[in-house]
Amino acid sequence: MTTPVSPHRPARRTLRALIVLAALAALVVTAAPAPAATSCGREVLDDWYDGRVDGTYPLHCYDDAIEIIPRDVRDYSSAEDDIRRALQAALRGEPAPPNSDPNGPGQPNPGEEPGEDGSGGSGEGGSGDGSEVSSPVGSESASSVPIPLLILSGLALLLVAGGSAGYVIRRIQAGRIPPPAV
Repeated sequence: MTTPVSPHRPARRTLRALIVLAALAALVVTAAPAPAATSCGREVLDDWYDGRVDGTYPLHCYDDAIEIIPRDVRDYSSAEDDIRRALQAALRGEPAPPNSDPNGPGQPNPGEEPGEDGSGGSGEGGSGDGSEVSSPVGSESASSVPIPLLILSGLALLLVAGGSAGYVIRRIQAGRIPPPAV
């Protein structure tokens, strides 16, 4: 006894595959990245970026912050020294001392005229010596992911999903073609 085969079975499989892929694509597009839990070291470092460590943190947070200072910040700023002074002040129970750089991070050097845009440069791309740092686009802290990068990764995932769907559909349709007569 044989079971009757529906002529619409391959079309149903294709439709199911398309529905699953559409649901997956919708999930990828609408899913927002979960906010990462920030370590207390990151909080200390973010606090320093405004010019001084204003808050008081657990002692291990200062050490964590010193360990995660980006190399360029470590090399070209007083971040490590400022965070160590804030640690010493926290050990003594005193408020954090001022930043050792009298201008603070991102401020123009003495004798340098701020540009028309207020960036501290000449208004045409900075002073040309590479010391200017552009502000991050759409970020709220030093470690946030830029929004254009998120958009591009979403588009890449959609393109991969579309290509995969086309491949699956071709494979399903290839199974329906009768073999050549010999």
